Amino acid sequence: MSELVTKVVVVALILLVIAAAVVPRIRGRRSMAQRVKAMAAVAESQGWTFTAERPDLVPLVQQLPRSLGTAGDMITSKVMRMEPTRLAVGSRILNVLGGVAEGRRVEIFDWLVGHGSGTGRAQLTYLHTVWAVPLPHVPFWVQVANKWQSHDEWRPGKLFRTGDAAFDKRFLTTAEDASHVGAGLTQQTRRLLLESSFDGWRLDPDLGVLLVWTHSQRRYAPADQIVAMTHQVVRLAAEADAQTASG
Repeated sequence: MSELVTKVVVVALILLVIAAAVVPRIRGRRSMAQRVKAMAAVAESQGWTFTAERPDLVPLVQQLPRSLGTAGDMITSKVMRMEPTRLAVGSRILNVLGGVAEGRRVEIFDWLVGHGSGTGRAQLTYLHTVWAVPLPHVPFWVQVANKWQSHDEWRPGKLFRTGDAAFDKRFLTTAEDASHVGAGLTQQTRRLLLESSFDGWRLDPDLGVLLVWTHSQRRYAPADQIVAMTHQVVRLAAEADAQTASG
């Protein structure tokens, strides 16, 4: 009897291990399929285009905070007392919506950032949804991002405080000159960002765009909120336009 119990326990453990490996993959694929369907429906409802994947848009996000520019191989780090190893970073631009909102051209897409050590011991994935709005004139670079995002690999700049206590408590501001902070982060811009669920905002003169993004390890921006969030982004773009037109 004891031998039978042992066999049952061993088989149960094997099945648990298999389930632990397989079930998340099945759920992940199902979740991705649901996301594709939901984002395609948003595009159809707004008269926008939908493209499942756009590798050519990766340059838009290459200089954004990567969420996890470094991550530790926990086994190696703990046992060998080594510094965390730098992991490879892979970006995929998925579920791209393109169209016009309130007279402005907007591209919205999901950004999947994967990090792997090559050993299989440290594989981390972060999910973002990004809005890109071309602007006619972007004279300077300035960025804000939630403090809990990793800040390595940002474009070189200095950290500034805006003087807005609530804003500075939630966001870090990076720019090349203090005057850019005041010109870009107007009271209206700060208010709009504080009232939103966005985690980052950037004026990028190299790309000629306003970039706004969300940041999460678990999910993209909810599909049923994309349209409302897009209108928020358009208001942010209008404010940026008004302040940078003569910059």
